[in-house]
Parts: sequence; C-alpha cells; structure tokens
Amino acid sequence: MTRYVRAANITPGGMDFSDLLEMNFTPAEREVFGLRAGDVLLTEASGSASQVGRAAIWRGEVEPCCFQNTVIRFRPHVTTSEYAFLVFRYFAVAGVFARVARGVGIQHLGGSRFAEMPYPLPPLAEQKRITDIADLRLAEIREAEVRLRSVLNHLSEQTREILAAAVAGELVPRSSPAPEPNRPRRSPASGQASLFEDEAALNFDAPRLGATVPEGWTRRRVDEAGEVTLGRQRAPKHARGRNMRPYLRVANVHEDRIDTSDILRMNFEPEEVAIYELRNGDVLLNEGQSPELVGRPAIYRGEVPGACFQNTLIRFRSGDEIEPEYALLVFRHYMHSGVFRDIARWSTNIAHLGLERFRALPFPIPPRDEQQRIVAEARRRLDATTAQTIAVQASLKRLPEIERELLAAALAGELAPQDPDDEPAGELLRRLGAPRKSQATLFPAPRRGHIMQKSRPRPTQQAEPSPDLAAVLRENGGALPLPELFAQAGYNRDLPEHIELFYLALREALGKTIRLVGDAAENAELEIADAT
Repeated sequence: MTRYVRAANITPGGMDFSDLLEMNFTPAEREVFGLRAGDVLLTEASGSASQVGRAAIWRGEVEPCCFQNTVIRFRPHVTTSEYAFLVFRYFAVAGVFARVARGVGIQHLGGSRFAEMPYPLPPLAEQKRITDIADLRLAEIREAEVRLRSVLNHLSEQTREILAAAVAGELVPRSSPAPEPNRPRRSPASGQASLFEDEAALNFDAPRLGATVPEGWTRRRVDEAGEVTLGRQRAPKHARGRNMRPYLRVANVHEDRIDTSDILRMNFEPEEVAIYELRNGDVLLNEGQSPELVGRPAIYRGEVPGACFQNTLIRFRSGDEIEPEYALLVFRHYMHSGVFRDIARWSTNIAHLGLERFRALPFPIPPRDEQQRIVAEARRRLDATTAQTIAVQASLKRLPEIERELLAAALAGELAPQDPDDEPAGELLRRLGAPRKSQATLFPAPRRGHIMQKSRPRPTQQAEPSPDLAAVLRENGGALPLPELFAQAGYNRDLPEHIELFYLALREALGKTIRLVGDAAENAELEIADAT
C-alpha cells in the first residue's frame, strides 16, 4: 500500500497533503509511477476548462509516493522545474490548456495532446534568471492581493459601523426629545406573545436589535412600524391568464438595489393585484437566502411599473411615522449585524427569515426629522464607502491580467536579459540527447481502488491488437523499445482501452516470455526471454 497524489491534491496554492489516499502498487509499478523531487504535476481533467492543467512542483515531501491517472507527471530534462511550472501556469491562466482539452462535461487535457504542445525553451542559465525575477514579481502580486482583500474587509466593517451608528442614534445630533404619542400597543399576530417582550431573554446584543433606544426615540415591533406582507406563491396555474403581470423575486432584490435584468411574469387576478402590487417606497426583503444574506433588503422605486412580488420576498410598507429610507437602514443593519441570520430557520443550506419572526423584531423609531437627517448622513458615508469598494474590487480584478502579462513576458524572453555567453538551448539538447522514456509516458497511472485486473476490456474503435507480445518481438528481431512494441503489436495510444490492454498483456508476459533490458523505469527496452 502506497500513498498517491490525485487531482484534488493539486491546488492553486500548491500541493495539499492533508488528504493523501493509499492503494496497492507493485514494486514494478512504484518504479513507473513513483514521484521524485522536481517532478511537475498537473491536473489531467476538470469540470471547468479553466482548471485543467493546474500545476504544482513535487518536492519530495512524502516518500514513497505515486500518482493517479487524474494527474500528468512532467519530469524536467533540459529545463528546470521552476521554469516548467511558469510555462504551465501561463498555459493555464492564458487558456492554452483549455483550448487543447477535450470532453463533454469533464474536460481532459490528455497525455498525448499535452506531450505534443510547443514548449518555449531558453538557455538553462536564462531560465534561472527568468524564474528569479518572475517569482519576485508574482510574490508582489500575491502581497497586493492580500492587502486589497484586507482593505475590502475594512470597508465592509465600516459599512456595518455606519449602519449600527444610524440605528443607535450616534450618526447625527439628536432632535429635542418629544413626548411619545399616547397610543395603544398592537398585540402580536396570531395571539402570540412577542419574541422580544423580555429583554433579559434575548439571545442577541441589545444594540444590534435596537432593543434600547436613545431618549426621545420609541421602540415598536416591526409590524407596528409598518404593514408586513408575504408575497404570492408561484404555481403552474398562474403561468397563464388574462391578467399577466411582472413580479419580483429573490433574484431581483439585492442590497439597496433592484435588478431588472431578468423579470418574470405570472397571472394576478384583480383582487390579488390589490394585495400584491408594489408601490414606491415599499421595502422588499429576501425571505429565503443563504444564511449571511437572508433578509437582504432594497427599496422598490417604480423600476418595474405595475410589478407584484412572489412569496420568496417579504414586503414592509412604512407607516406614517417611518421614512422608507430609514426602514431600509434598520433592515440593512439587521442583515450586516447578523440579527436576521440569528432568527432565521434553516432548511438544508437555505435560511428562512419567517414572516412571524420578522414581524416580532423590535424597530427603533427616532423623530421624523431626525430620521431624514440620519438617512442623508448615512447615504453620504455609505456612498463614499461604496465608491472605495468598487475601486478596490476593480484593482483585484486587474491582478489576474497582470499575472498573465507577467507570465507572457517571461515566456517571450522579455523579463530577464539574454547573455551571449549562455549555452544555447539547442546545444544543450544535442549534448544531453532526448529524455529517456519512462513506462509512465505510455501507461495511464492507476485509478483509485483499481489494480489492473486480468479481465480484458474490448476496444471500441479498432480491431483487437495482439496480446502475444513475445510473438511480436520475434517478428521484429527479438527486441524492441517499449514505444515500438506498443505500436507493432497494433495498440493505439489515443484509445484508453488499448493502453489498458497493452498494460495487461505486458504484466502477463514480463518475467515469463519477455523481459526488460536495462533500467526498468528509464530504459524501457524489451526482448523475448529466451534471447541470447
């Protein structure tokens, strides 16, 4: 049993050793599929074309270790591991691997297609200069990304603080206290007691909920501050009718923004229109969403005339005391501070706000003129924060392009100076010769849980090749290099079934009718066993 690398272990950040699996490799298979420090490993396939060919350098962190057939191994010959990694990284981010990959659903790079790709090869000394400079620049890009994401986190925290200050009465000077109107308190819907009658029983921080309010403010339930309605349920019977109307759903309601790019329609009878038609100033909240976005609110400002709304949304229609823009600030604060997430109920990965739970939330109410001043100041600060956020996000989006440009410059010879004293790459190739072939260049690495069985799958696109490898060797003088034996026996390297058939035939014959000459891993030449 030997640990092995699969595609899941090759991440954008390098090798991940937290989940290495094991399967059985014979000693001969370990020779073929064993990893050495300096090997460059690439993901052979992915459901996303952009992730095909994701690469990492193996530095011998785990010994012994092999690799699965979801991985392609590149073993450097007249190139350094670091330069090869730069080349393959460029091929990945520039879409070169994506254009070479084939498949429906799962995109496969393919060992043969990968082996035939052009490889830019500068002198060995220049490769070292290129990687030194590229590594420095790439580290600067990663540092810029870390800093920009830190700024985004700071701006997000700033938004939370602005909203919290608005709801706590800390954003603008307060109005002179005025006596609260003498009005009867509405009892909660369905005869239930308020979820928040007992302040000591709250599981939330009082400031987050607005459970304590400044002098001169009042505190009511949400359904006492305005009218709360759940939208109309979508059903097949409403797909057609005489009164087709546009309607809004979760996909249309983003934070402080209505998205009108994808508006659907369904039938609303006249009596339903009276209930579900939207008015300017209505606040819409996501009733069902991911936990961090549940309750996401926006104001309807007539973007879709005559629109109604679906039951994936809750509508809050402000009462006479409440400015709709101020209500929006309260609900944005509840979303950012986690109040909505805390009261939601989850089904699988969807959190539901719940009409009754939302109605029972406390709602802090300042005097009307103070609401208007809070809204104006909050809008000014939030707009500034939003502008900064957009600028930072634009910079983050630019970083992958900068990386592509850097890698393209490295491969074009524009990143490091050329030195006429360097040994030319062509001379190095002639001096060292072609790389010595490994059996792994012809055989796919084993699949997880699959040790090559003796049952022979039949190829689907070609007549079955000869399994008698000894007979093929006799016909060709008694000995052949492994690639030639593969071809002379009638196997097609582009057919996975043929590769497996050849591997099975080879295992059957090795040590019996044929034998390996020289080093088993690197000098794969075979001869019939009785050859002298």
